[in-house]
Amino acid sequence: MANRFADNLTTTFFRRSLWIALIFCGIISLTVPPVIYHYHIHQYELESAEILNRFISEDLCFRPEYLMENQRSRDAAVEHINVFMKFGQLVEFKLWTADATLVYAYNAKELIGKKFSDNSKLHEALASGETVVELESSDDDDSRYLRDHGKLVEVYAPIISEGKVIGAVEVYRAAPKFTLLKTHIALVLSITVILFILLYLLLSGQFRRATTELLGYDEKLEKAYSNLGHSYFDTIRSLIKALELRDMETEGHSERVVALSIFVGERLGITKPDLDRLVLGSYLHDIGKIGVPDSILHKPGPLTAGEYEKIRSHVEKGLEIIGPIEFLEPAAEVIRYHHEKWDGSGYNEGLRGTGIPVSARIFAVVDVFDALVSDRPYRSSMAFDAAKEVILGGRGNHFDPDIVDLFMAVTESEYEALKSEIATNGIHHTVNEAVANLLSRINGS
Repeated sequence: MANRFADNLTTTFFRRSLWIALIFCGIISLTVPPVIYHYHIHQYELESAEILNRFISEDLCFRPEYLMENQRSRDAAVEHINVFMKFGQLVEFKLWTADATLVYAYNAKELIGKKFSDNSKLHEALASGETVVELESSDDDDSRYLRDHGKLVEVYAPIISEGKVIGAVEVYRAAPKFTLLKTHIALVLSITVILFILLYLLLSGQFRRATTELLGYDEKLEKAYSNLGHSYFDTIRSLIKALELRDMETEGHSERVVALSIFVGERLGITKPDLDRLVLGSYLHDIGKIGVPDSILHKPGPLTAGEYEKIRSHVEKGLEIIGPIEFLEPAAEVIRYHHEKWDGSGYNEGLRGTGIPVSARIFAVVDVFDALVSDRPYRSSMAFDAAKEVILGGRGNHFDPDIVDLFMAVTESEYEALKSEIATNGIHHTVNEAVANLLSRINGS
């Protein structure tokens, strides 16, 4: 069970660590490119602002209004602007006065002389004296003609003279496209693969350590549970021995019926779980007789109706004894039903036919047979063949016909060999094996 548990746990942890690593690296691969892109945009904005401010400080040393008033100044300024347009890779250049009037536009000549009071970024630069940068979507009235250029970095830089803002320059640069990051795909993929490997190794290592610890705890718990189970069963075995000492005529009965039940059950081909239930139930079938008075157990003559009821009560008493002990629950099948009869005339529930569990049907034959060949207070033991004739007489009414037919094939020499083996080796190892199997199934459920 521990190996199966380890395999299942390792497989689960492997899958989880794999999925966690894949999901994490998938998130990284999806988020890193946009982060890099926005970083590049930010750097591009800073670069654009720096280039424009340097141009203003070096080449625009006059009031913007001069462009309207002085043709010579205008020509000199335009020459500088044309050079700057090419150097700065610009798509538009505008020059504004302090009252937001456009006095020069590289492309939109038709807008010159107009005032744009709704240009918030322009007014911000004029009012604050600080450079303003933004990604422009070309939706403003003064920039709609630039839509064909796509996303643009728009920079407003104030022109300052003697500490006063006397105008502003507005430029547009084409923003880097996301496809520009193709040069970084190899880097992103490499980082993602490395992160995946490192994360997977980390997670699988943690899971492996956790698996080892859990397995250690599981083995300790399983061992403790097994020891507890065997301690419980040793107590029950002592009760069985005490019961047999009370009734010397039935001494060894529990061991003989266990061996004979296995003999019949294996030949009938019942499953291993059914065989384990049969073993445990056979061993504990009369445990409830501890609660029956000696005067009834040892009575040599016929029992009264009241005494017979007390004998019958050993079924319920047996169930009460094993009830609180979880691993003995499979024995309840034989204890509860071993006095049922094939024709439905038995007790406690009056089951009939195949409605009676197979383990109880097998044990009913074995129990009656061993009782017949054993001395009892009210009669002497029968011969082997005579006891088999009684069993055969119960075929189809008391007993399952198929089980009787199989039982009739048991020879006296086989039965004597079973008794001899019990006398030499006992039956405890067989019972303990069944207990271990039942404990293992309980732990594995």
